Amino acid sequence: MTDSPANWPLIPRGTAFEDHVAGRVFDHHWGRTIHASDNVVFSTQTLAFNPVYFNRDSALAAGHPDEVVNPLLVFAVVFGLSVEDLSEAGGPFLGATEIKYLRDVYPGETLYASSAVVEARASDSRPDTGIVTWHTVGRDAAGRPVIEFNRTNLVRRRTAAQNVLAVPDGYAEDFEVGARFRHARTRTVTDLDLNGLTLLVMNSAPGHFSEQEMSATPFGQRINFGGLTLALTVGLATQDTTGQAVRELCLDDIRFPVPVRHGDTVGAATEVLAVEPTNDGDAVVTFRHLGVNQRGEIVCKATRQVQVRRRAAARALQPTASITDTRTES
Repeated sequence: MTDSPANWPLIPRGTAFEDHVAGRVFDHHWGRTIHASDNVVFSTQTLAFNPVYFNRDSALAAGHPDEVVNPLLVFAVVFGLSVEDLSEAGGPFLGATEIKYLRDVYPGETLYASSAVVEARASDSRPDTGIVTWHTVGRDAAGRPVIEFNRTNLVRRRTAAQNVLAVPDGYAEDFEVGARFRHARTRTVTDLDLNGLTLLVMNSAPGHFSEQEMSATPFGQRINFGGLTLALTVGLATQDTTGQAVRELCLDDIRFPVPVRHGDTVGAATEVLAVEPTNDGDAVVTFRHLGVNQRGEIVCKATRQVQVRRRAAARALQPTASITDTRTES
């Protein structure tokens, strides 16, 4: 097997047009708790200056028990929960109809989502895509609907896939020592990282956020904080490697061979180094993660140990459905 991560088999994400048959129901596996900070940031950054979204006194005076979550944040979160199953591998969002806010949502509530395929048809102008409409419902933890809407997207047709692996459930038995694979998602480094996230964690090294400080150095420009490059590398690998994780145990052998700069795009690849059963029915899985930029250069190396459930032990505890893929057909 080649040592170049670019040639390792890919764990894909998303679905193709052919997967969307009218009547099929997708139960989206994530849930998302909305916090007061989410509401304030979203509302202020979108200039939604309605005081009931960020001023508790105003919300109470209007008869609410707390600040009201901006309904468009509710829409965006429920939409986001549906993307992996519906349109992550697809095309542009074309539009939505009949967005209905069924009740107010308040900070601290957790939202879940499901979608049904309403219509799927070929695109007249784009033979490599189809047009799909879904009806999506967002619910609270008790299963009560809080929002519903129809949305339409272009979705790519399936192409012949080469060197692609099945999406793992994330149990220890899914990982074979010596296995190597790439992760589907990548992320471009922006000022959110170089300024926002660096200062969020109170890293005061100016080389991450001051162009003046770095202009006369051999780097010539700001470079990403290595801790965030590490977090991004591990984050890109997380869904494929720790879908049934109990806890993170440790990181070791961390190296940053090449700096990450503004505009670089980072992807990730993983090698399974060890799978060691424990006495409590779980296993300790050791991964070697690689962060790789758009030029194929390795920008981060890290060894990571995670306590992961074994399938047999998890069944004995009657767990919920796998969090990596709970799509069902009606």
